[in-house]
Amino acid sequence: MNKQKFINTPLNYTGNKYRILDQILPLFPNKINRFIDLFCGSSTVGINAIDISNEVICLDINKHVINLLQTLLLFSESSILSKVEYIINTFELSNSYQFGYERYKDYVRGNNGLKEYNKNGYLKLRQYFNTTTMSQYDQSFHLLVLLSYCFNNDMRFNSSNNFNMPVGKTDFNANMREKLHSFKCGTQNKNIKYYVADFSIIKEFELTKNDFVYIDPPYLLSNAVYNENNLWNDFLEKKLLATLSYLDSINIKFALSNILSKNDKTNDILYNWIEDNGFTIIDIDYHYRSASYNKKNRSANEREVVILNYENK
Repeated sequence: MNKQKFINTPLNYTGNKYRILDQILPLFPNKINRFIDLFCGSSTVGINAIDISNEVICLDINKHVINLLQTLLLFSESSILSKVEYIINTFELSNSYQFGYERYKDYVRGNNGLKEYNKNGYLKLRQYFNTTTMSQYDQSFHLLVLLSYCFNNDMRFNSSNNFNMPVGKTDFNANMREKLHSFKCGTQNKNIKYYVADFSIIKEFELTKNDFVYIDPPYLLSNAVYNENNLWNDFLEKKLLATLSYLDSINIKFALSNILSKNDKTNDILYNWIEDNGFTIIDIDYHYRSASYNKKNRSANEREVVILNYENK
């Protein structure tokens, strides 16, 4: 598959599968009624499955990401850009797309890019976002700008539900605009729906044999934020696998992305579940060495897999 044909998204979400879509998408059935992206995150997999599905349903427990995706889906590209540029101007942030990097050269120190120029405006924007009551759409537009200017373009909230990422060295540049354009063109007039929901809601769906469920949950063996804060643990892992066993019992096909092993550690809960059920393991040739949470150990020996409860075509 040609990666240039894949739909991109302006959300830089932890574990984004964009770079391995060419390995994942061919594993799915050719004709799907409803494609359910159960831990959708940036919804990269779901929106790229639209051409083999009649409908795509994207679910995630993170209301901020779902609200943002709903907003991006609803508004035109020109309206989104207009809102973004207004926020950039209001908080006096850099605009390298319009003025080029040359305009900000006096503020560049070492490898910090636009960090020094944007620091004060970014902190004011972050404070405004965290303390101001706004409509869902206005909040999403402000969040989109925050993500464009924050460190590593990552979305992270503290226990008080405040966005707490520090300023980064980039801005709403040509690359961000291209991702937005890709998302808008790829999802235009397509049957895609976004909902805030926990994974267990899948049991309430009236599923048929032509529906398909893709699952990309937090990984027990990852060093990402959700593990540091114990937001994903053995109990939730077992609960998810029990839910997938239920899907298998009613003959619903699914594909589960995960990591079976990392360095000298193995996810025994997952491995034993696969063995007990005789599911198919497909190895993925890619490691997230560029991800911010993995920079301390980019040489980590990971076995990333996709687990299927059906025969691979």
